[in-house]
Order: sequence, then C-alpha cells, then structure tokens
Amino acid sequence: MTLKGKANILFSSAGRRVALMNTFRNAAKGLGIDTKIFAVDMEPTWSPACQSADISVKVARCTSADFIPQMLDICRQHKVKLIIPTIDTELLIYAKNKALFKKIGTDIHIGDYKFVSIARDKEATSRILRDNNIPIPESWSVNDILDKIDNISFPLFIKPKNGSSSKGISVVSSIEELHDKIEGHKDYFIQELCTGEEYTVNCFYDRSGTCVSCVPHLRKFVRDGEVCFAQTERVPEFTSIAHQFSRIFKGLWGCICFQGFKRKDGVTDRCYRAIP
Repeated sequence: MTLKGKANILFSSAGRRVALMNTFRNAAKGLGIDTKIFAVDMEPTWSPACQSADISVKVARCTSADFIPQMLDICRQHKVKLIIPTIDTELLIYAKNKALFKKIGTDIHIGDYKFVSIARDKEATSRILRDNNIPIPESWSVNDILDKIDNISFPLFIKPKNGSSSKGISVVSSIEELHDKIEGHKDYFIQELCTGEEYTVNCFYDRSGTCVSCVPHLRKFVRDGEVCFAQTERVPEFTSIAHQFSRIFKGLWGCICFQGFKRKDGVTDRCYRAIP
C-alpha cells in the first residue's frame, strides 16, 4: 500500500510511543500527506502517546473478543488507512484478521499470519533458523531437556515460548533450580546461556520480502525487554542474517527485529529470536 493525498494512521496499544508517532507525523508532512494520527489504548488517560494523538479512543484488551469489532468500527468511522501495531500480544490477532480490515480499506503494518505465528513461537523460530544454518544457542523443549538432563551444562536460560517484555525469563544454575522453574510450565523454552555483547538488529522488508534496511545497535540499557539506550554499529554478520531471512521466511513484510550476541573477537556467536 502507498499512502498519498489524505491518509489517517492509527497506533494500536499506543502506550509511551510518542517518538514513533511523531516520526510518522513528520514523515507524512514531508511527503505532502494530509494525515490525522489516531491512538487507541485500554486507558488513554494513562498513555502519553494518546495525549499526543489527534484523536484517542479507549478500547478493550487486545485479547478480548470485543477488540477486533471495536477496531473495525474505529477504522470504518474515521477512514483509517493504516494500523501500526506496537506490542507482541496483538500481532497474531491482527495478522489473523488482516482480510477483515482490508475489506474496509485499512491496511495493517504486519507480515502474513504464517510468518507471525512462527516468530511468536521461540521454539518454532529456533528450529527454522537452525535448519537454515543460522547460528543459534543450543535449545530444548521441557520434554527434550528432561530426557537429556545428564548431559546438559549449566547455567541455562529459560523463557516462555511465546513470551515478551522479558516476562518469565530466568537463569538457572542447577538441576534442582531447573525443575523448580519448569514444574507445571510445559510451554517453557530452554537455551544455553549466551555471552558477549548483545545487539538488537532492526530491519525493514518491502512487500516482496526483500531486506531494504538493517541497523544493528548495541544494547546499552534495557527496561522490560525494550532498549532505552543503544549504540548503532555496523556488524556485517548480522546484516547477512537479515538478508537470509528474505529467503527463509515467507510472508515477511514491514519492520522486524532480531537479537544476537557478538564476542570480543568480532565473530557473531548466536542469534536467538525474530520479532515481527
């Protein structure tokens, strides 16, 4: 989709994303596009981005059955041309319902459902990356690691398969600690603990799935899984991986990021997740 003339843009789960909103606002102005910025959130009065939007609307939680009907009504009423999702938990919901929005003239800045469903599952992502010779940490499901526990080296890194914002993650240093953490949590995913400098690599893919831009940055300070301060650097190994994603993942479009580690000798060690 190409925005031109007049195009209203909506930021979903807008939260604190004032800078992102202003980037779109300034870009639209530079391109001569007449746009109004809409923002939705569960509590707009608590959201700085909703306060900065031209129009803000209170909506249900994205996992609620009311969410998609509400969003369709807002987009239909205000002739919204583009939705920008901003949180992991709404990605699958939007990807699954893209066709409904397309029917009313609203596009969603997100890849196809198949790609999103893989990227939201750390175990599935890990398996596909490994099968395509992308360097990843040694990885196990809960059942796999219990079968091989006598041959596993600690410490280990555990996290929910579909988690986000660093929720539920932990490092375990013994078999006893591992058992305590995974008891009753069959959806956990376990990996070797990576070391080195950690990077987030932001990428943009066009409609054909071609990588248009790839910007690695060294994570200096992180809050709730999101980078607050970072240093942009050129890392050819990460750029190469970003371009390989065009071949590996079908239905890839728009912004994604992946994270990886680099040792001091400059060799890429591990990349471990892709996020649409």
